[in-house]
Amino acid sequence: MDRAPNGGVVGVAATDGSVDPAGRKLTPLPTHLKLGYAAGALLDGIASQGVTIFLFFYVTTVVGVPAALAGIALAAGLVVDALVDPLIGSLSDGWHSRFGRRLPFMAAGLPGTMLFLVLIFSLPAGWSTVAIFAWLTVLSIGLRISISLFLLPYNAVGAELSDDYAERSSIAVWRWGGAMAGALSAVVLGFGVFLGGVEGPSRRAGYTPLALTLAVIAGVGALIAMRALLTMRDRQHPPLPGTRRIHERLAGEVAEIFGNQSFRTLFVGALLLFTSLAIHSTLGLHSNTYFWRMTPSQMQSVTLSLFSGLLLGAPLAGPMLKRMEKRTVLLIGMVGLSLSTSLPTALRLVGLFPFEGRAMVTILGVTVFVGGALMAAAAISFASMMADAADEHEHLFGARREGLYFAGWAFATKAAAGIGSLVAGVALQAIGFQSTGSGHAALGADTVRWIGIINGPGAGLLALAAASTCLFYRLDARKHSAILRDLIQRRQDATSHASETAA
Repeated sequence: MDRAPNGGVVGVAATDGSVDPAGRKLTPLPTHLKLGYAAGALLDGIASQGVTIFLFFYVTTVVGVPAALAGIALAAGLVVDALVDPLIGSLSDGWHSRFGRRLPFMAAGLPGTMLFLVLIFSLPAGWSTVAIFAWLTVLSIGLRISISLFLLPYNAVGAELSDDYAERSSIAVWRWGGAMAGALSAVVLGFGVFLGGVEGPSRRAGYTPLALTLAVIAGVGALIAMRALLTMRDRQHPPLPGTRRIHERLAGEVAEIFGNQSFRTLFVGALLLFTSLAIHSTLGLHSNTYFWRMTPSQMQSVTLSLFSGLLLGAPLAGPMLKRMEKRTVLLIGMVGLSLSTSLPTALRLVGLFPFEGRAMVTILGVTVFVGGALMAAAAISFASMMADAADEHEHLFGARREGLYFAGWAFATKAAAGIGSLVAGVALQAIGFQSTGSGHAALGADTVRWIGIINGPGAGLLALAAASTCLFYRLDARKHSAILRDLIQRRQDATSHASETAA
């Protein structure tokens, strides 16, 4: 196993650059190309985090859709999307075009993402409950599938830009930074510009211009990333050969990726972790409004602290990953996030958190900042580990499945988000939450207490379960280095054989 001068573990090709599928050496990826690629993650941060922060509150409290129906409509989009994800991943793995196998899908997903983002935050007034529920369901499905058409190939191509164990973490850091910049823009523009003032998030007229602005920012970032990827086509793997039709081969390919123990572990861990995050995020504005009784400016301060931690945690990931295994960083981040999201609420519930006003906001802000920074390191490790598992898959099965691997991961995260939205909606309905559609709801003490229990300790326990699952991940730097050497030799042998055959 190779080691860097500072003692950190590096991949087999760390000092010589990565290799392409034929075994030819490539120079390390320049910073400006990493930055250009990372710009596409603005769409991820805006369309994923921005929607998660505001949409459930907008639908239930501002528009007045019953919480259970809102949960079903939003979960439907995520569940349908999760079922479509493997198809998108498999198609992009085998797509032939002069722009590469990933870019055509990204180009198809971008306009739909921008359109549906605006429409879902512009629900019409005066419609019946049944009509608004049906329209919300359609928009939810359209938005989620459009996001996947862009993000699945986008994330998959990130695993192709370098085979190097360490540089993959660097690419993941830049991508994570782009996503958090997008999320921060949603928070700042939401709480600070369009949903500020006395009415705060209850102001219905602010949601459409907010969505329009965010759609433009996401679109610009996506176009920058697509242009950068055009210049890096030589680094991307060629399409997979195959003669069977997609519906004939997809089941076998899905079964194949679940044959890899590393993938199974990451899949279950992601399912548990993102269910936890979905419940916590979906009920975030409800908890801040009714449990913590924050003003809009206080909500903005705490939310900005969280996403500042998620953004500034990216540089923290680099030193951690140089000194520790990726799995260790992942576990530290999961546990840290669990404590930051559940501990203050638990203390409040048992009467040991008496703080109010500025002191409350300061303590909560510091807590979520630390949790967010640790979670950033964990998420970067997660993405880098998935790319390593794709190498292991080629080693085991002789085929590269980056698109299907990230589709499987996306399936877990979106199914989890769907479960989280459904659980949050049904739970709110069960504990007696009701809104008149005016942006306000009068809640009893028991209802407020249950919002805190579900949003805090309930979500935190799921995050701890995710950390426990990831203890079974066994692919470390030493094993990956050996796998990469084997893959390089196979590619070189295949190239020599093809040359001899042609001669």
